[in-house]
Parts: sequence; C-alpha cells; structure tokens
Amino acid sequence: MPRIRLKVSGITTLVEARIAVEAGADAIDLDPLGFATSSMTPDEAIAEIALSLPPMVTAVVQTKALTAGTVAQQVDAAAATAVQLMRALPASEYPGLKRIIRGRKIIQSIEPEQAQALELAAACAEFADAVHLPLVAFENLPRCRQIAEACRLPIFLGLAEPERFSMEIAAFRPFAIDITTPGGSSPFDPAFLARLG
Repeated sequence: MPRIRLKVSGITTLVEARIAVEAGADAIDLDPLGFATSSMTPDEAIAEIALSLPPMVTAVVQTKALTAGTVAQQVDAAAATAVQLMRALPASEYPGLKRIIRGRKIIQSIEPEQAQALELAAACAEFADAVHLPLVAFENLPRCRQIAEACRLPIFLGLAEPERFSMEIAAFRPFAIDITTPGGSSPFDPAFLARLG
C-alpha cells in the first residue's frame, strides 16, 4: 500500500524548509502572505527556498489570483514546481493555465463546506492534478470522501490538528496530509513533525 505523503505549510525561512525536509516532507507549501516581513520581495524569498529544495521535494506556491496569466507569473517568479489555487478560476482560464505553466502541477483547493464543492470537484477532474481539502472539523470527513469520489484525483488533506491523525483518516488514505507549522508565523518547532510519528 503506498505511503501517505507529507506536505508542510507555513514555511517562511530556509532553516524551516531544511528542518521540514529532514523530517520527511515531500512538499513545502509557500504562501506569499507569510513573507510580508522579509527583506526580500515575497517572490524572491519564495524562490530562494524553492531553489534550495532537493529534487524530490515539491515547492508549492499558493495563489488567490483569478487569471491564468497572473497565476503563471507567480509560479515562474517563485520557481515553484506546483501551484495551489486557493480559489476557483473562471472555467475559461484553466486550459490556458495548463498550457502556460508547462507541466507544473495544479492543486485546486476546495472548502468541503462550500455549497458547490461537489460540482467544483467534478470539474477539477479535467484540469487539476490534485485537490486540497482543508479538514477543519473531523465531522467533515464524510464530505471529504464525497468530494474525493467526485473528482477521482489525489487528495491533499489539510489537518488543523495533525496530532489527531486518526484511524479514520488513515482509512481514508489521502495521497498526502498537509500540516501547518504551529502558530503560522511563530518560530518553527522541530519537534512538531516528530510528534506525528
């Protein structure tokens, strides 16, 4: 049975990225909003981290942009190998985005609670490579199952409380779990990932 992969979000420094990689991260999520206090521009700071990662670790840049051109510019500037779309683009933008970003992966984020979640999940099958589902409450796990069945794509399950990684989630078998470093902008705790093991 394939192992569940690990994506770590909230990384804002090279040191944090290195610790996450050493702890077994398969992907590092880089949100431009987390770099507001950096001496570099967010794109420069993200690119520095992305370019430092080992070849087998995916650099994922988050974006709330709504046009293919803007998303592609952010992906290029960040030297990312994947993009996580935090909002659904207009349907007409997706074909152009896939063409412009030239094979880099698209992860579509879907809020399980939103009314159109199942419809968006079904549409994702045509353009996305994976779907990210933030699991804020464990009561939403059945809804996440429905979304996974609707899109038939690899699922990144975002865990608000990773220490509660339970038998139910293990049985769900997401492609990856996505955890956020504690406190968002707080100093990275190397023991945080170790507690998951």
